[in-house]
Amino acid sequence: MKKNNTPTKDDEDWIDWDNLPPSRSQRKRDTQAVNALGEQLLTIPAAQLELLPYPEIIAAIVECKRITKGNARKRQLGYIGKLIRQVEMEPITMLLDRFDASSRAHVTHFHQLEVWRDKLVSDDKATLSEILEKYPTIERQQLRQLVRNAISERQKENPPTAAFRKLFQFLKNSTEPLQSTDDPAS
Repeated sequence: MKKNNTPTKDDEDWIDWDNLPPSRSQRKRDTQAVNALGEQLLTIPAAQLELLPYPEIIAAIVECKRITKGNARKRQLGYIGKLIRQVEMEPITMLLDRFDASSRAHVTHFHQLEVWRDKLVSDDKATLSEILEKYPTIERQQLRQLVRNAISERQKENPPTAAFRKLFQFLKNSTEPLQSTDDPAS
């Protein structure tokens, strides 16, 4: 009878394939994925970047936006990727989702803004107080002025034009910085 030479868990030649460190190719793929996150962060406005709890990453991104030369920019993106790998990823992915037009959070937020705009133009005082309560730092006087302009535009029975759009843009710009965990549709 032939003896089986295949190593078992008890043998010293046994290789536990499940607990091996990632291959060099896998580490490179992971690095490239994180660097792509860093590149996506470059598309976010500087005011919105301030929401990140990592000042060193914000400074590196601002610096990278200034760099125009190819290799220097690539090196800076690598540095941003290195910084991202050293910190918690959740705040970064939440911020990117907030500005990704295909993300559910972004679509829900825009839908809420459209509902608010329509209610404000319908002269709904409850909506105005809801917005002012949810966003206490919003410029109240400017919001009320834009609402008055949009209402007067609607009363003239013209198709919605500048005032309607300005109201929406104001709402969008004034509510973007809020990183709420609750659903804006509620």
